[in-house]
Amino acid sequence: MSDARKTSLSKRLKWRVEWLVQTGAEGVIARLPGPGVFRFGEWIGEFLWRMMRQRRIIVRKNLRIALAGEEDPEEIRVLARRSFVRSVANLLSAAHTARLSADVLESRVSVENPEVLEDAIRGGNGCILLPPHMGNWEILARISRLFPPGHEQGALYRPLNNPYLNARLTARRRSEGTRMFSKRDSLLEITRFLRNGGIIGILADQRAGPQGVVSHFFGRLTRSSPLPYLLIRRCKVPALAVSIRTLRPGHWALRYHPVAGNGSTQDCMDAIERAMRESLVDVFWFQDRWKSYASHLTPIRDWLGGDDDRSPRHPHRALFWQAGMPSCGLPPEWRHPDVAYELALHEGEDPPAWADEAVVVHRVPRTDDAKALRGALTRIDRSAALPLDFVLSPQPVQALHRTCRRLALAHVAISSS
Repeated sequence: MSDARKTSLSKRLKWRVEWLVQTGAEGVIARLPGPGVFRFGEWIGEFLWRMMRQRRIIVRKNLRIALAGEEDPEEIRVLARRSFVRSVANLLSAAHTARLSADVLESRVSVENPEVLEDAIRGGNGCILLPPHMGNWEILARISRLFPPGHEQGALYRPLNNPYLNARLTARRRSEGTRMFSKRDSLLEITRFLRNGGIIGILADQRAGPQGVVSHFFGRLTRSSPLPYLLIRRCKVPALAVSIRTLRPGHWALRYHPVAGNGSTQDCMDAIERAMRESLVDVFWFQDRWKSYASHLTPIRDWLGGDDDRSPRHPHRALFWQAGMPSCGLPPEWRHPDVAYELALHEGEDPPAWADEAVVVHRVPRTDDAKALRGALTRIDRSAALPLDFVLSPQPVQALHRTCRRLALAHVAISSS
């Protein structure tokens, strides 16, 4: 709480109000029947689907990447809406299950293959659990009695911005027998916990940013957290991905998925993908998972790795916006074998010298009108199964940059050779 005391009065009041609202809401929701809370969450999800345009775009984009070549566009649109609604219902259910007694909570959760975890920790070994953001993932921190006895339970978490809510969350988890590890804690503490036979959960499906390890996820080149592999290698413990599937309103099923190989980052991501495929509608697709961190300081070659790094099924799409600009080259640092390049030109403009016959050319209107630009980019984005990932231009174009932000596209003005 020392950080809270150093903060301004207005900020502390805001934190207090948030604490009161969440505490009060949980208290009310906990008194309602679980199935009713879930269905009310679905109703809220339907309402938010219409209101949260940017999140709709991100959910659809993620599913287009994950299911390109497996499902047609209409099926993906339907799944995106169902997943959005299901995620809101599960989030509201998490507030409900947070206040349930351990006995009641255990009646809402079933473990379909408990023998997998029992085998993993036989002989007193510790174990790493890798649940994705899927279903009511918060219940994992509260079901220690469903794990084999004699193994302390832990969880790695990111501290909440509100210190009052953070203190409340950690106190509750500790009272239920879960040891909480913040990212601020020493890696030595986590290592000691695992070597002493502890079971620790790590949400490792999120995007990792430039510090992540290049890996494949749903057939798409990306960067993932190296932490699970680091702990597996250092502590010599097994790892299991965990799927959390909604059985019916207010009830969930857990299934363990062993991490194969030597537990490398790629092995971990493969297991997490298998877990998510158990029920894609239960996956929390709200985060722009395959977001590009390419910029004028981090070109595509640096972001995606060297020439040997290539997506087996779902390469990236980059649109080079040459329309209305002098013909120029594509710098070597912006070339990568994983990227399929396309061109945006006005009618009558010729492709630049670097564009071979394989480069798809799109004709766009001669205008800076936001609506026209949005229509052109949307049309280009939907012209293929995979979504656009990058929009590159030889020089800054403010209207194009604003439109890309509205469509959750990465726009980078690059220096041409």
